Amino acid sequence: MGNESQKLIEIIKKFISHEFDLEEFQSRLDTANFPKEIQDVKQNIINELEEIRFTKLESNQYDFGVKVAQRILHSLKA
Repeated sequence: MGNESQKLIEIIKKFISHEFDLEEFQSRLDTANFPKEIQDVKQNIINELEEIRFTKLESNQYDFGVKVAQRILHSLKA
């Protein structure tokens, strides 16, 4: 697994462990280097997190964000 993948996994783990909120998660993903295998879905992920932030109740945002994070992890392992 490449360096980009490791850094992305670290960002995801920090979000899942509540080290930062959904807005910070989105911001960090936006500036992260995605591995070339999933680079093409980066903008869709950012857009989905944006949609969650502005259309879901704040109390539910973490749960929706975790689902996105888990999909990214699954894509990295595929």
